[in-house]
Amino acid sequence: MKRQIVTLPLSLMRVTSIDWDIDWRGAPEAGLTDGNTQVVMNQVPRWVGHLDMTMRDDWLRSWRAHRWQAQGRVGIYRLYMFDPLGFNLQAIVGRAVAETGIPFATGERFSSGSGFSPNVYLEAAAAASAGDTYVTVTCTDADLVPAPGQIMSAGDWPMGVVSVEANGDDTYTLGIQMPLRADMAAGDLVSCMATGLFEVDDDLAGAAPYGKLNRSAFSVSFREVLNR
Repeated sequence: MKRQIVTLPLSLMRVTSIDWDIDWRGAPEAGLTDGNTQVVMNQVPRWVGHLDMTMRDDWLRSWRAHRWQAQGRVGIYRLYMFDPLGFNLQAIVGRAVAETGIPFATGERFSSGSGFSPNVYLEAAAAASAGDTYVTVTCTDADLVPAPGQIMSAGDWPMGVVSVEANGDDTYTLGIQMPLRADMAAGDLVSCMATGLFEVDDDLAGAAPYGKLNRSAFSVSFREVLNR
């Protein structure tokens, strides 16, 4: 069965607490008799996220509509991994654009009232292969130079930046974890704010009860989809 992909607009990432991390999926710790510790790592780690969210009125209706479209565990969410600590998109494009999106050339928006979700991209300066732990990007804007701790992505595969080395020619070599999961060609786009494909593990995940003010505060957890 082909799973439907539901893109969650950046405007719906109305979060009060954010936790994106890599689940290395290691086996339970095993203590050895010689005092050492044995750790068995899984070959297929994945990104996970836990978000505390608050929204009301139009935003809350839109959230419910996207959840219903995803049909619980059946669908796949394409998420903007909103992470202002790693990359502050609002500071680059402005708060209004970050929250409401980019309209069509005519000035019109989608029926939900939102426009296209904004993002900022760099270009891969050289090819890289799946399994590599370094990628090289071109960046001519000092405000966009990647920083250790930032989460970026290529082709909806997130990667965490662990080191940045300036090469002196407007290119930067980035150490990344987890290793690259798909081949990258020179010129491919690398998202400064990561995007990824995620799923929930409970059909009721993200349910948003509300009160008299049409306001809801809820939590939802996501895990990365590896089989695509």
